[in-house]
Amino acid sequence: MAAAVARLHHHAMRACTLAVLALACCAGAHAARAQEAGTPQAPQQAAPPAAPKGWTVRTDLQASLPRAVVVYERVEAKPPLRAFLVSARFDGTWRPEASQPARGLLTTSQQAGALGALVAVNAGYFVASGSVSAVVDEGVLVAKGAATVKREAHAHPVARAAIGFAEDEHGAHAGVDCAWTWCFDDALFALDAPAANAPGKPAPAPQRSQGRPWRAQELLGGGPMLVEKGLVRITEAEECFEGIGGGARHPRTAAGWTKDGRLLLLVVEGRSKASRGATLAETAQMLLEHGAEEALNLDGGGSTTLWVAGTRISQPSDEKGERPVASILALVPQVKDRPAK
Repeated sequence: MAAAVARLHHHAMRACTLAVLALACCAGAHAARAQEAGTPQAPQQAAPPAAPKGWTVRTDLQASLPRAVVVYERVEAKPPLRAFLVSARFDGTWRPEASQPARGLLTTSQQAGALGALVAVNAGYFVASGSVSAVVDEGVLVAKGAATVKREAHAHPVARAAIGFAEDEHGAHAGVDCAWTWCFDDALFALDAPAANAPGKPAPAPQRSQGRPWRAQELLGGGPMLVEKGLVRITEAEECFEGIGGGARHPRTAAGWTKDGRLLLLVVEGRSKASRGATLAETAQMLLEHGAEEALNLDGGGSTTLWVAGTRISQPSDEKGERPVASILALVPQVKDRPAK
């Protein structure tokens, strides 16, 4: 009797094993057929990039963010420095949003809160009436940016740097680019080089043949350019900036992108005992440490702000606190049922 029971148990176990193997084979064959047919498979989660030397992951913030978005911090004691770098892989869990108030100025925190943003930084330059840097929101050019500036009694045409994001007809990310901008007949064009201004020597205005229409869904201007083709290229003189470079350290905000598909947002605190700030060259170097292929400087100084998951984590340099600004660059959760364009 015991032997018979043992034989029955053996056959039952063998049958279960064969069934499991059959199911596994069927599942593998189904996945292979689905791949051949072009059926989307669940994306594999990429590991976050390793922190460069001197940078650490802010693990206290990660629970409130998608896996694709990582916040790094860098702290130095002598001389003091505090900087943050947000690395956000384009994986479909978030989308970039260029935002500016309907009127006037609002703080980065106010604008980010209204958007329900995951992350936000201040963006372009401004005056009391609004942005003087280019802004494209939902495919609409809402601010052209300055076309000329006066330096040494001369009017210089300025093509200033911007970062723009493209989307496909389904609202999915379709590319990011940094370039210099110029408007022709109210249409924004991307230029591969800025107007070649020099002190006291205005350049000719850009021609349409020198650029291409920039059909960005979201775009924010700033300047100067900091990184091009993975190398430092600071076009401060060509873009006719004064008082933001020249080796001076200030609070900085910058943005860029990497070849492996990440958006980089950098914020450096400054003008305080806790942080010395950074020069434009130092800002560019920090971006290169995280793999920047292209990057540009954004408005800095008292405007510099980093907002993450409902909290401003950078310390403003203005005594009055966070400064109202004209535009921000935000990462907002991607809505699955967002209407197609």
